[in-house]
Amino acid sequence: MASLRHEGSSKFGANNKWGNFPAASAAWMISDEEFMNDVDFVTNLKLRVSYGVTGNQGIPPYRSLTTLGTGGKYPIFLGDETEATYYQTYGANRNPNPDLRWEKKKEWNYGVDFGLFNNRISGSLDVYSRDTEDLLLDYTVPQPPYVHSNIYTNVGTINNKGIELALSSRVLEAGDFTWNIDVAASYQENKLVTLSNDTFIASEIFGGGIGNPGNLGDAIRNTEGGPIGDFYGKRFAGFTRDGEWLFYKADGSVGTVSQMSEEDKAIIGNGLPKYYASLTNTFRYNNFDLTVFFRGKFDFDILNTVDLFYGNQELLPGNVLGSALDEYSQIQQAPQYSDYYLERGDFVKLDNLTLGYTFPLENSRALKSLRWFVSARNLATFTAYTGRDPEVQDTGLYPGLDDRNFYPRTTTVSTGINVQF
Repeated sequence: MASLRHEGSSKFGANNKWGNFPAASAAWMISDEEFMNDVDFVTNLKLRVSYGVTGNQGIPPYRSLTTLGTGGKYPIFLGDETEATYYQTYGANRNPNPDLRWEKKKEWNYGVDFGLFNNRISGSLDVYSRDTEDLLLDYTVPQPPYVHSNIYTNVGTINNKGIELALSSRVLEAGDFTWNIDVAASYQENKLVTLSNDTFIASEIFGGGIGNPGNLGDAIRNTEGGPIGDFYGKRFAGFTRDGEWLFYKADGSVGTVSQMSEEDKAIIGNGLPKYYASLTNTFRYNNFDLTVFFRGKFDFDILNTVDLFYGNQELLPGNVLGSALDEYSQIQQAPQYSDYYLERGDFVKLDNLTLGYTFPLENSRALKSLRWFVSARNLATFTAYTGRDPEVQDTGLYPGLDDRNFYPRTTTVSTGINVQF
């Protein structure tokens, strides 16, 4: 199979509104070959390879254009120099970029589909490599020649590699009882290959602002040649007798807040999960069915900004956590960003539990099927993370921040009837 899409977007510059996005794939059905006739336990076996390019236009509108904004008001004297008329001024409030273009994702995928023992066990295994080029970023630029200090442009490349596995099994089939299992798992790693081109040069970008009080700056540094989502900050070394912070310096010694410098900071964690997994169990007995769905994310860190700020007695009088008076009672100094507030984010969630009953309708002419169900979502979370919810933002350039504005996820229980006429 092959395809070619020619797509346009008004968000891009006059020179690059359109992009070409090809895709191609091929497969070999090995199980249909004659040399597989005597391999009885293999029901299905297929090799796949594919390549495709897709585009991203996920930026605000008008970033390629000069737009106008208001400036100050200035007096104009007409005739009588003792009286002036004040006129509102307008000017460009954005640097134009007529070359702003599509961000492109180029991906190779190699896979195998298989079915064993009359498809009692089936699944697929995929290995992929994805290069995201011409990243859409808001870049800092010099003044002059630019009017403003930043511009939306295409700079940089990210490489993602990973493995994805999907398995299905009819575990048990005994009379009126069946038990099926579906498993999905994946591993991913990434690299910020470059942040520069001939015009725009940078070696790192900071983000993930922690906010006030304390003006603690950005939590994450993405470095050219390194992975996405590295937490970058001070390394906790303890407290003084007076409850003041102590941190490790670059030379291995220990210093107070006032003795720390930018050179003493280090990579202290990463907010992007490396492993994802899910498990679905489906049970059926006569007309009853039960589905139990678990999913999890593993091997990543979370910055607990709630404890960072509200677990500190220095904010009194005001809202603080109860832990500020017990677990964090030793802190007698303003909040500080360090690995003291980084926690392991691994979790498993019982994400869905559904019980159903399908009514027998052999003698009904009006209804084809009638099923009652009761379902619960976000039912339980198993984690060592002490914050509200370990499922924080894990996409983009600044993952792993437990934002204080996060609205808790709810547990929902619902019931209903599915009717088919």
